[in-house]
Amino acid sequence: MADFPLAINLQGDYGYKVIVVDDQNTIEEVINTCVDQIAGVFVAPFPEKTVLRARIHGADEPLDNKLKVLDANFIQMEALQVYVEQAQ
Repeated sequence: MADFPLAINLQGDYGYKVIVVDDQNTIEEVINTCVDQIAGVFVAPFPEKTVLRARIHGADEPLDNKLKVLDANFIQMEALQVYVEQAQ
């Protein structure tokens, strides 16, 4: 278990914020940490039951929510985007 900094842009925010997570956290836990620290401060809170996903900056596909940070082979300060998943 180790602290791992990520640069995360939460949908609606003006820029990236450094969020420190544990390298054993899943992407879902990273998203929750990000929302806990940013929503209601820099962006409006999301409505209940909003589904958020994360992807590496510039990627088209979302990351698997069960993927652990350590297993994703991120570099420190990897840029991630957290966004609202659109209903299909």
